Amino acid sequence: MENRFEHILQQAVKQKSTDIHFLINDDGISLSIRTINGLVKIESFPDDIKLFNFLQYQAHLDITSTKPQSGSFSYFFQGIYYDFRFAVLVTPKNKSGVLRILNCHEGLPLEQLTFEKEIQEIFLKCINQRSGLILFSGLTGSGKTTTMYSLLKLLENKTIYSLEDPIEVIQTGITQLEINERIGFDFSEGIRQILRHNPDVLMIGEIRDEKTAKSAVRAALTGCLVISSIHSKSTVSGLHRILELGVKKEDLIDCLSYIFNQRLFKRYKENNYICIYDYLNNEMIAHYLKGENIEMKMVKKIKTAEHQRIIEGNNQYE
Repeated sequence: MENRFEHILQQAVKQKSTDIHFLINDDGISLSIRTINGLVKIESFPDDIKLFNFLQYQAHLDITSTKPQSGSFSYFFQGIYYDFRFAVLVTPKNKSGVLRILNCHEGLPLEQLTFEKEIQEIFLKCINQRSGLILFSGLTGSGKTTTMYSLLKLLENKTIYSLEDPIEVIQTGITQLEINERIGFDFSEGIRQILRHNPDVLMIGEIRDEKTAKSAVRAALTGCLVISSIHSKSTVSGLHRILELGVKKEDLIDCLSYIFNQRLFKRYKENNYICIYDYLNNEMIAHYLKGENIEMKMVKKIKTAEHQRIIEGNNQYE
């Protein structure tokens, strides 16, 4: 089974995949890997059901259980330790598993994140603020976690905490805490406990609910630099999402230093990827929330990058 697993892993790593999907039903088993272009089917064999069981064993899961389960494990391959999380769901008609490659979220140098000098300079400026809220918006798989880790790597002589669900990559120099709602340790409780430790910087994996949104804003208003992400298609929709979660406009204007939106693209004729970022700074945010028009630059940036052959063409602009 290890040889088969390594063959699939090699394909996933080559295509910069974040996840390997398994689906077992009456017709057998099918495998797909998630790339920037979505799910791509790969060749599967009947014996891959044994591979599914092998992964459950590696992740310390109960192969007889019908409850949703997830577990983590590491695997040494081609000189690198890879960290994985394997999540399994069982329904009356099928069994599904997703193997997430966690190492793909490690931080990158700024020039590998973006080719835009302006964005690199803004990142350096905002990560060295003493307080405030910095938000990264984007869809699933757009690289938000990688961006946040990359910015944290730039910091020196700072007390840094993170709240994650789950912890995706172990980071040196950061006190990382994992959410465990079974014992009441959710994002809002985690923020409350961390603030007692006088942090310089707090990273919150994702703002998903009202309690987390309000707790993040409160932390930013009390003198901590807070970095987090939110699921949205644009900077403006990210602002609306935060407001929908119960944050007051005046509090958002007081604490939100920047909101970025990012999209991930394949580099032109290269087997790696790069982000394009749009952003609103605090002044732009205040103007927008007071009803004024602001310029959205993402589509223009994508078209320019295509024209300059920085990224591959034929992208969706909306």
